[in-house]
Amino acid sequence: MTDILILTASFGMGHKSVSNALKEQIEEEYKNAKVDIEDFLEIVNPKVKAVSSKVYSELTESYPLVYNTLYDIKANYKNNIIDNVISNLFYKKLHEYLEIEKPKIIISTFPLCSGIVAKVKEEYNYDVNLITVITDVVDSWEWIYEGTNMYLVPTDEIKYKLIGKGVDKKIILVTGIPVKKRFMNKNIFSVRQKNTILIVLSGIDHISKDLLDKLNEYNDYKIKIVTGRNEKLYKKLSDLQYSNIEVYGFVNNLNEMMDESVYIVTKPGGVTIFEAINKELPLIVINSNIGQEKGNIEFIKKNKIGILIEDLDNLPLILNYNINNPGIIKYYNKNIKKIKKSLNYNYLFIDSVIHEVI
Repeated sequence: MTDILILTASFGMGHKSVSNALKEQIEEEYKNAKVDIEDFLEIVNPKVKAVSSKVYSELTESYPLVYNTLYDIKANYKNNIIDNVISNLFYKKLHEYLEIEKPKIIISTFPLCSGIVAKVKEEYNYDVNLITVITDVVDSWEWIYEGTNMYLVPTDEIKYKLIGKGVDKKIILVTGIPVKKRFMNKNIFSVRQKNTILIVLSGIDHISKDLLDKLNEYNDYKIKIVTGRNEKLYKKLSDLQYSNIEVYGFVNNLNEMMDESVYIVTKPGGVTIFEAINKELPLIVINSNIGQEKGNIEFIKKNKIGILIEDLDNLPLILNYNINNPGIIKYYNKNIKKIKKSLNYNYLFIDSVIHEVI
């Protein structure tokens, strides 16, 4: 049995990362709470998990038009047919699992999880508190279901968009996208001078030799490249010899690397964006036409907290501009701090839903 069940899915790394951050923060505040993270596909049909993850990767990487068509249906239409069909397939199996585990709270970090739990609550009159955590800067209908007791949303703008869709403002908390504690504050005492450009290549399979040669010529910046779990790319880059470029694979100290950086260059994932916001670190994001990432890009552009580039090869142009316009980083930092002040960092501690049942 469990007190708090966090339901997620292995489509990209963001949903699982948010789940881990929530578990960390809840367990720190509620010492006696039993918190479990489960991939909902492992519960309802483990055989589907591996196949669906591969299909997701294939669609986003090779067939983005198909992915976006499906995403737009889910995002723009309430009770869309795609999620309804999947919920009808799996809600009975999830109900069986919940009857055994009997969680007092379910936290969903993946939209379909919210839909299936809502279906269980409706069909079985099942009494459980459902908290939905929106993990990108979007107000998509795929996240919104009756029976949800609370929404944790990334920004004030998303809060008001949800209100416009009929969600009670009393059950919406603006928390940002949850990140692990080590990203919650910048360590201003550990770095005397920030001079690093941090390039995170998770989800990116290629960086050109021409770009590496240009980056190696910079005297103003130290270049650090993180390839994540892409061992093939790490090996390829590690075999190259550069005096001004350091290459890392998977790291556990990305928070510390952010502290010494003036920019982070990355894909527009929701978690990474809010890790950077908490670290007060301006972003250089690579343009994306993937549904939810487009919402994240619009958030960056609208709030002027970073720069959008069409391709990694354009990075030297941005760095040259910043060298000649040193005040631009302070401008982005000012805007980031404004967003950071709007976030409710104590959301887990004041959440009446948790206090009532733990």
